Amino acid sequence: MTQQQKEFPVTVVTGFLGSGKTTLLNRMLQENHGKKIAVILNEIGDVNLDSELVVQSIGEELKIMNNGCVCCTVRGDLTKICLDLIKKKINFDHVVIETTGMADPSPVAQTFFMDENLRKYFYLDAVVTVVDAKHIDQNLAEIKETQDQIGFADVILLNKVDTIDEKRLQEVENKIKTINPIAKLFRTVNSNVQIGEVLAINAFDLQARIEINPDITKEYHEHSHDDAIQSIYLEENRPLDIEKVNRFMQLVLNELGNQVLRYKGILYIKNESKRIVFQGVHTTMGSNEDREWLPDEEKKTRIVFIGRHLPKDVLEEGISLCVAK
Repeated sequence: MTQQQKEFPVTVVTGFLGSGKTTLLNRMLQENHGKKIAVILNEIGDVNLDSELVVQSIGEELKIMNNGCVCCTVRGDLTKICLDLIKKKINFDHVVIETTGMADPSPVAQTFFMDENLRKYFYLDAVVTVVDAKHIDQNLAEIKETQDQIGFADVILLNKVDTIDEKRLQEVENKIKTINPIAKLFRTVNSNVQIGEVLAINAFDLQARIEINPDITKEYHEHSHDDAIQSIYLEENRPLDIEKVNRFMQLVLNELGNQVLRYKGILYIKNESKRIVFQGVHTTMGSNEDREWLPDEEKKTRIVFIGRHLPKDVLEEGISLCVAK
């Protein structure tokens, strides 16, 4: 069968902000499974920092969809990008779509069995949902999409299990099984699942889905996000002082802790030859050294804050106060 006639499996990776989706995606790209993966990344906001945080060796197989959620405004873009992979004869065996943390995966999945053009070349292999074990209660209580993501999964990675004890873990697993009793569940730290458990597993069963939700095959789809949630992008070209950054972030979390859902960025730190990647969820924050700055790369700090009613001017001023002397 030629590339043009072959049907390609599609894996949709979903999960709320900061659950570990990008970590899972990097595992998929780095493991020695012999598959050539085309990646489609979607993020809310004009700037997609996730593309910076994904392994950078995949070149033209990496497609970015900015400024819109894949489950609503950019579904047409999703169809176009997938068909472009075929049209441009890009060499790939498998498509992985990482949705924004605010996406309901059902319309994304729906695109692949409702769109006749896509059906000729692609089929939905599995919906994989990454769940943050520590923050699941908060996310379920505040964000409708968290329940949709769990309910629609074929495979669930209960991630960050090292952050809670066994008794709490059992409670969380029971809660997940109440929402979705049919998904395969794996406990993970840093999304460390065997890739054979999430790729090319032929787990999506449309008939089973229709039994759960008969409306899934209807074309009409209405999806609304929490309008209070916004994405704020900040840049700073001057090198920062890491101690000042840490103090500033502690202040942000103390003052805006309930409003901040997710933050991530690449920091340009004074006297540091490597980029520093920092990210966090709610009030849990961490950072690590990344690769060396490239000779022709513009050194600058780029940060995205995602949350409710965030004061952009305060965050901008805070970053400017972190500039090194």
